[in-house]
Amino acid sequence: MNQDKKKARPSVGAPGRAKETRATCNDRSASRLHFTTVPLAGQAISGLLSIGRENAVSRRELEAMTGLDGRTVRLLIERERRAGVPILADNASGYFLPASDGEKAAFVRSMRHRAGEILKTASVIERGICDALEGQMMLEERQDE
Repeated sequence: MNQDKKKARPSVGAPGRAKETRATCNDRSASRLHFTTVPLAGQAISGLLSIGRENAVSRRELEAMTGLDGRTVRLLIERERRAGVPILADNASGYFLPASDGEKAAFVRSMRHRAGEILKTASVIERGICDALEGQMMLEERQDE
């Protein structure tokens, strides 16, 4: 058996590895086996995900499973989220469906924190632009005198 199959986890649709580790496939993982080598063609990314952070799937794994590039995978995930599908993620493990309200709450906290940091950065940049424009106007006024 090649090295790639030994590294794959059963949660990402690797039937050979599932047999090797005596893991069982539930209906959700069995249904996504079809998507391991073909593009999604209108199917949902959430159908490729398992429940719980411990079963998270990385973006690169999703790219390999769908045949799509990372940007498209992220776009599809965002569309599903805005349609109400609770696709969670963290930087360490990847994308997953929530196993508990606690996982959902942690994800929401993380997203709110990230949004706050982005707003702080935007404000600093915006102030810098205003300060630069004010300075430029003052220079122009002095030149006009």
